[in-house]
Amino acid sequence: MRAILFGILLGVVYCDLKAQSTPEEKLMQTLYAITHLYVDSVPKEAYINHTIAEMVGKLDPFSEYLPPVELKSNDQALGGMAAFAGVGMEGTWKDGHFYVSFVEKTGSAWLQGIRAGDEVLSVDGKTVEQLQDGQIFRLLNGEEGSVVTLQIKRGKKTPFERKIVRTYILSSGVRSAYMIDSETGYLSISVFSKNVAEDFRKQLQNLLRRGMKKLILDIRKNEGGLFDEAIAIADELLDGNKSVVYADGIHMERMTFQASVKGLFEQGRLVVLVNGQTKSAAEILAGALQDWDRGVLVGGSTFGKGMIQDTFPFEDGSALRLTVARYFTPSGRSIQKPYGGGQLSAQSGKTYESLRTHRVLRSEGGIVPDVFVSADTVHFTRWYNMLVYSGVQKQVTRDYVVGCRLELLKKYKTFEAFQKNFDGGALLQEICRVAEEANIVFSEEEYERSENFLRVQVKALVARELFNENEYYYRILNSADPFVQKACEIMNTSEEYRRILKENN
Repeated sequence: MRAILFGILLGVVYCDLKAQSTPEEKLMQTLYAITHLYVDSVPKEAYINHTIAEMVGKLDPFSEYLPPVELKSNDQALGGMAAFAGVGMEGTWKDGHFYVSFVEKTGSAWLQGIRAGDEVLSVDGKTVEQLQDGQIFRLLNGEEGSVVTLQIKRGKKTPFERKIVRTYILSSGVRSAYMIDSETGYLSISVFSKNVAEDFRKQLQNLLRRGMKKLILDIRKNEGGLFDEAIAIADELLDGNKSVVYADGIHMERMTFQASVKGLFEQGRLVVLVNGQTKSAAEILAGALQDWDRGVLVGGSTFGKGMIQDTFPFEDGSALRLTVARYFTPSGRSIQKPYGGGQLSAQSGKTYESLRTHRVLRSEGGIVPDVFVSADTVHFTRWYNMLVYSGVQKQVTRDYVVGCRLELLKKYKTFEAFQKNFDGGALLQEICRVAEEANIVFSEEEYERSENFLRVQVKALVARELFNENEYYYRILNSADPFVQKACEIMNTSEEYRRILKENN
């Protein structure tokens, strides 16, 4: 009797499975059979979650299944924000004392008169002698709106006390903005974070007030961020109602995003720096500017991330992040690089025309620059990389500035004097000594390969700490940057700029 019943059951299941006419029905029936008829107990939730993850992972590089914890962290990352609640200052230990090394000018510590070079004697009544290395930083940070009390000593003056409210310090996506010469501005965007377009406008206005007629826009190492912010920045550089990008997918109607407002810098020469770490929203910006012949792209081919993901949440807190469309530049180039077996491979190598001068543009996935510049990687030796990982060069320069701040400020009254005359040779020797103590094996050959770059970097770090200006760090680094040098060369050579963009005058 049992054998008969078993045979009937198998027959019913077999017939049901065979009767399914669509792949969707086949999938659902398979899951039912595994979770209800399999010989051993199957943990349904874990098994189905794993199956979903495997299925989605085979679609493209960006579609994924997100468990509840990963969904939360991903949503925070997609916000494009970097923020923390604290007082907005950095510090370093030297000879058992704790000194302020840098103060954010948007933070509450700056508003309370705390400056680089000040010595912190106590935090909330605890002397620094009672605090270990990490403890002091944990005390400086805390709940937004809470108060921390610092006792400060400045030189030989009587110590004073400051009550500082912890606030969220928002990190602007504008990394640096300054004038290279009387007519050329430099502006770097590290990420399209919240309000970065507004910061961009403010910095652009400041550069224009200082006489800027030509702009180098640096979006190297910009990994994207908020789409709307990138569109808003493109709008400041493109005239008229020009399209910036369009999105298209088999299950959605084409959506075109256009410039719509009178921008601050619609005329004037523009060079855009890009490389393999220029991604997503940054590629949208670069592609639009190139398609409309608005500027010259210099550097290396961009990363090639041009897919749009939408998030579909489940009741258990997990979600499906699914690619629903692709981004295309105004000329029709797909930004996404081929990822194997997809429709995108058909575009690779195809040529397109720019929309104003009809010059030839290539589509290889990502945005191909007008002028290639090879990155100098000779200095990335094992010895140098170990310095970076250990933070030796940063610590040595901070200790140096803390110990010699007054002497250095007396010697170099302006940044220009510092940039022209400072020599960090003695610091390089100290870095080598400290590195050896940290068991970083010295190599003469590797040191020679890294020396020039390290010398520039050390000088840049000293400038930042000494004058409490992030801008000075980038000004010194850029002075030896082949990408920036090439941009200046093109910008200042009328014939080359016009030749690249096929301009007649």
